Order: sequence, then structure tokens, then C-alpha cells
Amino acid sequence: MNNELLRLIETYVTPREAYDVINRHPSLNIAGPTGAGKGTLVTYLTQSNRYAPVVSDTTRSPRPHNNGSEVNGVNYWFIDETEAINRVSQEAYIEVKAVHEKTMYGTSRIAYEQVVKTGRTPILEIDVQGIEDLMKHVDTLEAVFLLPPSFDVWQTRLDGRGKMDQEDKRRRLLSAVSEIEVMLANDRFYPVINTDVIATGKIIISQSYKEAMYRKNSIAVAQALLKETGGYLSQNR
Repeated sequence: MNNELLRLIETYVTPREAYDVINRHPSLNIAGPTGAGKGTLVTYLTQSNRYAPVVSDTTRSPRPHNNGSEVNGVNYWFIDETEAINRVSQEAYIEVKAVHEKTMYGTSRIAYEQVVKTGRTPILEIDVQGIEDLMKHVDTLEAVFLLPPSFDVWQTRLDGRGKMDQEDKRRRLLSAVSEIEVMLANDRFYPVINTDVIATGKIIISQSYKEAMYRKNSIAVAQALLKETGGYLSQNR
């Protein structure tokens, strides 16, 4: 990543106007580790016409998706680093992050407002750190934290993503452990077990994930995932 872009991201301060937009028009916030099924769930929720995703900017290239390739303006807005520098400099983002100091991901205020104008609830699919940053400035903000139902199912999903060497998989799992730990320490995150996209969608729409028994069971699944992931990482150094 361009050094100037990295510096701008690391020192970025979200403008007050961006938080005001979220306060006036609350979003459905979805986080979770790689392989939890966030993209599939967002697609399902969008079909109801109740929600619409806020399409993020990224400096990475399109990836294979659904037997084709990711589409500009649908999966992401794919921009180059020069344009990213311009947008970060102009304080265009609600949140912006550098992932592994290689790729920028950012949620622009314009993209958020475009969803609001349609009358739908914006969906923010961003990482745990980004959501925690928003929580510091939006007192009512909460988030769904999507989890796979078991470690074995999770591994099947990850392995089914195509070419991924052992080091890449290890890096993703280490990041996932960190994300799950953050979620467990913050009661404004609600763990939701993604067993089936339709059933999971109903749980999110009804907000039944806030029920005490559901939360208790979901936390137990999260703790089991942490334990098994730790064992896997220890055996595959």
C-alpha cells in the first residue's frame, strides 16, 4: 500500500456529520470472522426490500464470486490508491481501515445516504474494529456478530473458498480469534449462529437473538469455536 494512503488511514478522524447520519438513520450492523457467511446473509436480507447494503470502497481487485467475478458497485466500489487518497483526504468516510497494511476498505457517507434515500435500512458489513469505533460515537449502535455453527463447518466453508495456503488460513484464523474475543468482551455485540441463511435471516429480522437463552447458547458456541481454533493453531504452527 502507498505510504501516504496508509498514513492518512491511520490518522483518519471521522467527521461529526457522518455520525449524525447514523444517529438519524440507524443501520443494521453485521460483523463476524471470515467464513461466517456474512455476504450470503446480506444478499438474503436485501431480497426483502427492507434492507440494502452500503457498498464499501476497496483498493483490492475483484475476486471470483458466484461462478463469475465480483461486480463494481454491487460487491464493492473498486478504486485505485490515488482515488482512495483523494477520498480519505476529503473526509468522505464513515469508517476506513487498512487491512494487513495492504488493502483499504472504507464506508463512504455518500453510499450510506444513497441507501437512506431509498427508504431502506442500511446494512453495514464492516470489521469489529470499525464497529467498535462507531460505538464510541453512536450510543445506541449495536451489532450482530455472525458465527459458524461449529469448527468443522467453519473449516469446510474456508476450504471451499478455493486456493488458500496454510499461512493464509492461519492468518485468517488468528484474526478470527481476535474478533471473537472482542465480541465476547462487548455486550453491544450479539452473537448469531449462522446454521441456515433463511433461519438466520428470520432471527435477525425478529431480533430474537436478544433473548437471554439464545444469547447464552450463542456465547457457548463462540467459546467452543475459540477453544477448537486455538487447538488447531497450536497443531499447525
